[in-house]
Amino acid sequence: MKRMPQAPPIRPPALWWLVLMVLLAGLNLRPLLTTLGTNLELIRVDLGLSSTLIGALAAIPTLCMGLVSLAGGWVITRLGVGAGMRLALLLIAVGCVLRWAGDWLPMLALATALAGLGIACGQVLIPVVIKRYFPSRAALMMGGYTTAMNLGAALGALAAPLAISTLGSWQASLAIWALPALLAALLWPGRLRVFTEDGPAGVPWRSALGWRMALFLGTGSLAYMTLLAWLVPLYMALGLTQEQGGAMLVAYTAAQIAGALLVPPVAQLQPDRRPALALTLALLSLGLAGLCWAPTWGGASWVVLAGFGLGGSFPLALTLPLDYAHTPTEAGRLSAMVLGFGMLMGSFGPLLFGVLRDGFGFSAALIFLLLATVASFLLGLTFRPPNRDRSGTGPLTVDVKEISP
Repeated sequence: MKRMPQAPPIRPPALWWLVLMVLLAGLNLRPLLTTLGTNLELIRVDLGLSSTLIGALAAIPTLCMGLVSLAGGWVITRLGVGAGMRLALLLIAVGCVLRWAGDWLPMLALATALAGLGIACGQVLIPVVIKRYFPSRAALMMGGYTTAMNLGAALGALAAPLAISTLGSWQASLAIWALPALLAALLWPGRLRVFTEDGPAGVPWRSALGWRMALFLGTGSLAYMTLLAWLVPLYMALGLTQEQGGAMLVAYTAAQIAGALLVPPVAQLQPDRRPALALTLALLSLGLAGLCWAPTWGGASWVVLAGFGLGGSFPLALTLPLDYAHTPTEAGRLSAMVLGFGMLMGSFGPLLFGVLRDGFGFSAALIFLLLATVASFLLGLTFRPPNRDRSGTGPLTVDVKEISP
């Protein structure tokens, strides 16, 4: 009897290549935000803008993330994870290049929007890749992915003042981040694909669980996106220089890296995410309370607590759709909904913070963030472990040719 040819065995190096590509892509999804945040007060003064208007500018990337994420089903089925991720990274590169003309506000807004669209597409597609190729290590991979994002954020904050002194302008310090985004676009495996299953491809609008996850991520994103944009101006208002404020932003993002590295591996040990979510959000609340009522007394400790709490809770929030989804496509649809509405809520954070600063000062704006975090804490307690028989964590076959560059 003639034996059927067997499929080629899975080669670990190919999967490791995909791991590296996920990390490299994540590295490019946050410098746009922290470079803008580090230079926010300088841009505001240079262009003669109010806190409300500069807050609206800072909200553009997150708004784009929310709107595009809602079209996640279309992005997954029409573009695919190969061509889609390359397009996403190219949009980030083009947006960064256009920021060189940032002394003209409409061009700066357009550049920020284009890069925000790229970030949005990347955030929709990466969870699909993780669910497809690393189903039993979703929390661990999501932790590595968010660690890479936080590392990119830290590098952006750290390099911004140095780039200004070296290149001579804040516009150039914003534009140089086109280079790593272009490199990531060239290296990303274009043949990578995830086969879609039968069933609806749009956002699961009628999912009560999806709406609850979206509210959870949205309340947390209010603090996450707002602190990225306004932490440096906050410390500059307290008398620190831009370099010292940038150092605080670096400490904040470094603490996020620590949280993303330490919390997900521990959370992976049990299906119930609630203890880890409660701990991380409690730390975030403590950090925000300190920034509000004793910002100078605590020094960098408040930003470290807030950063660690956000760094640990954010990958867990992104893992929740993967926990409850049955298939990679369903994970993409649910992630698109959660990211879409979560980021739409988060986009209002920098804007509302600017409005509250103009009207009432920084203390009132920080209380607003603290209340949002308390709401996120209460929502996090409602996520019971999913039925593991229907969690979609069984082994999936991998086509090595899809992963090779």
